[in-house]
Amino acid sequence: MQKIFKKTLLLAALLGSVSLAQANAVHANISDVSGSLSFDGWNELNRNRVGGALTEAQLLAGTVANVAGSGDAVLSKLSGSLYPAGSGLYGNGVLSFTDSSLVDGLSSLVFQGIINDFDAQFGSTPFSLTLSYNGGNQALAASSVSSVLNGGASDLHTYTWDLSGLTAPLSSYTLTLNAGFTQMLAFQIDQTVAAPVPEPGSYALLACGLAVIGGVARRRQQAGSR
Repeated sequence: MQKIFKKTLLLAALLGSVSLAQANAVHANISDVSGSLSFDGWNELNRNRVGGALTEAQLLAGTVANVAGSGDAVLSKLSGSLYPAGSGLYGNGVLSFTDSSLVDGLSSLVFQGIINDFDAQFGSTPFSLTLSYNGGNQALAASSVSSVLNGGASDLHTYTWDLSGLTAPLSSYTLTLNAGFTQMLAFQIDQTVAAPVPEPGSYALLACGLAVIGGVARRRQQAGSR
């Protein structure tokens, strides 16, 4: 009975567990991601950043995520005229996000960017985002893309890559952002792991264990009332 009791408690904890969600301090328009086990966030991408201005030299050298709780992913400027202005990164160019500290069982990457795209006004190319991994040059498009537009004021763009079908173990990733003329305010990248799906027999074991626990509790209650 003790063995069933322990197994039941363990299974109940598994079935009742809630995916870890990061407390979002990156930007008000960025959402917490279900199933996130690790995240990297960059905010205040401007020369007025609290704690010290963000500079173009820092971008060229690579700057780590600056939001509390972030991992060690690095944001770098590869080319173009992007520079930290008073409110965000302005101009056009290419940025990369790299990380070699990946969670076990990584099943998807979710990129959220506060990016105001002004390519139509300036005749530039709309921005795009691709994924490569393990030092390769795969340039994979996102599995899904969505945008919440706020009239060019803190527009949110979300890109998700489903990695569950990849056979090679992932040791690193690089996201490459090709930007037209944009204003960029904040970025967040989440690493997620899919929750395990219990076998049907696990539900039966849980039900049996709960019944045993309930019976033991009733007997103790009856014994205590005598």
